[in-house]
Amino acid sequence: MTGRHTRRAVLGGIGVGVATFAGCLGDSDPSGDGESVTVARPQSSQDGEWDVYGGVIPYFTGVFEPLVGTNHEMEPEPLLATDWMREDEYTWRFDLREDVTFHNEAALTADTVVDSFQAIIDDRSATGWINVEPDGVSAIDDTTVEFETIEPFPSLPGTISHNYFGVVHPDTEADDDVAIGTGPFQLEERNGDDVTLAPYEDHWDTVPSVERLSFEVVSDATTRVTALEGDDVQVAIDPPRNTVSGLDSSAETATASQRTPRTCFGGVNIYKEPTDDATLRQALAYAIDQEQLVETILEGVGDPARGPISPEIPWSSHDDLPAFGPDHDRARDLVADSSYDGETLTILIDGSEPDDRNVAERLQYQFEEIGVDSEIRSVESAAFYETFTDGDAHVSIVTLGSNSAAADYLIRAMFHSEGSDNEQRYESEGTGVMNLGAEVDALIEEGYFAESLEDKREAYGEVQRRVVEEAVALPLYYVEYVLAHREAVSLPDLHPINPMTDYAHLEYEG
Repeated sequence: MTGRHTRRAVLGGIGVGVATFAGCLGDSDPSGDGESVTVARPQSSQDGEWDVYGGVIPYFTGVFEPLVGTNHEMEPEPLLATDWMREDEYTWRFDLREDVTFHNEAALTADTVVDSFQAIIDDRSATGWINVEPDGVSAIDDTTVEFETIEPFPSLPGTISHNYFGVVHPDTEADDDVAIGTGPFQLEERNGDDVTLAPYEDHWDTVPSVERLSFEVVSDATTRVTALEGDDVQVAIDPPRNTVSGLDSSAETATASQRTPRTCFGGVNIYKEPTDDATLRQALAYAIDQEQLVETILEGVGDPARGPISPEIPWSSHDDLPAFGPDHDRARDLVADSSYDGETLTILIDGSEPDDRNVAERLQYQFEEIGVDSEIRSVESAAFYETFTDGDAHVSIVTLGSNSAAADYLIRAMFHSEGSDNEQRYESEGTGVMNLGAEVDALIEEGYFAESLEDKREAYGEVQRRVVEEAVALPLYYVEYVLAHREAVSLPDLHPINPMTDYAHLEYEG
C-alpha cells in the first residue's frame, strides 16, 4: 500500500518536538537546490560489518545490484543477468547484460562477477547458504558465469537475488571509503554507517531524479519522527506505531505501508514437558486472538496470521490453513484433556525487540484465561537464538522472513530435523525444537528440490498445515513496515522487502 495510511485507523499522536534533536543530523539539503533527500533508518545489527562493500550497507542504498532481482510478487527477475538456465542438476549458467558499467567506468564482466562472489562468500560465510564453494563460480567467457552447486539446488537464482550478493568491483576498499557497484546511486561520502549518494549518470537503466540521497542511522524511532516533523529528514523508516495517525493527519507528512514476507509466531518446543503434549499446544492456539493483538498491541500495523509463512511468499498456504480461535471454552476443555498439571510455561523473548514483550504479555494473559500459567524470560539479542535452539523455553516469540525471492531456507531451518533451529538437539539427543519427524522432513526435501512452484507449494503447503494443526507454530501476525515522509516526497512503489524499495524512483519537490 502506498499513499496515506488509510488501511485502518491507528490510534495515538506524535507530541514530540524538534529541539531535542537539533544538530543530530547533517544538513538535509547540502546543495541548496531543494532536491536532496535524507532518509533516517534504524540501526542494523550488522552495521559496521560491510567491509567487502566499502563500508556501505548493501540494503536500501542502491549502490550494488545482484545478478537476479526480486519482483513485487517475490519472484526472481533479470537484473545484471538477462537470463539463466540449469544445465544439469549441479550446474547453472547466467548470461550478463552487456551494457553495464561500474561507477569507475569499468565494464561488468564475468571475471568481476566471479571475483565479487568469491569475496562475498569468504566474507559472509555464505557457502552453505547458496550451496556454492568459492571456487564453484567461474567465468565461461566475458559475459557468461557458471555456478557449480554442492547439491542439486533449483532455488539458486532466487537465493542470489538477496542484497548480500550485489556485485562489487574488486577496487572497493572500506578503509579508503571506496564502494564501487553498478547501481543507480554511487557513493559520494561515508561517515561510519551514514552515507551520502549521488546519481550514477551512466546507469544502464535508471538515473535517479534527486540530486543527493543520504541514509543516516537514527536508532531511536521517536527521534526519527522528530527529525521528519522538523524537515531535517524527508523519509523516516518504521516510525513508532502510535505516531502513524498523527503523521497522516498533518498537512506536512504522510505514511505508506506494505506487508512483508515476515511472520511473527510462537515457536513451541514440542520436546519439552508439558508442551510435548499436542492437546495442550492446541489449547494454546485456541487461546490466542490474533485480530485483537494486531489492533491493540500493534495499533493496526500488521495482519493477523494463519500460519508461519507470510502470504507475500509465493508458496504460502495462508488461505488453506485452519483457524483455531479465539475460543477460550474450547481451549479450557483441551487443557483439561491434556497432561498439563499446573506447570509454569516459559515464554522467551528477544529483549531488544520493542514489540515482543507486549506481545508476550498478551499471550501470558490469554494463557491465564484458559488456566495455563506462564512467565516471560527476556534475553539479549546475542543470546536469543542459542537459548531458543537449546530448547530452554516452551514458547519463543520468533520473527522470521525472507530477504530474497527464495524462502526455502525458512521452512527448512524451522521444521526439518536437520534444519538450523533443530539440528543441535537432533544430533545430540535425537529430538529438536519444532521438527515433527521423518514425514515432515521428507515433505520439506520434496519441496526443496521441486522444479516447479506448483510442486513446491503442494509439498510446503502440507508442511504448513501440519505444523499449524499440531500447534508447533502459534501464528501471531504478518509483519508490515511503514515509511513516513514529507508531503513533498513522492515515494516509489513499496517493495515487500523493505530494503529493496527502489529509491531511484523517489521524487521530491522541496
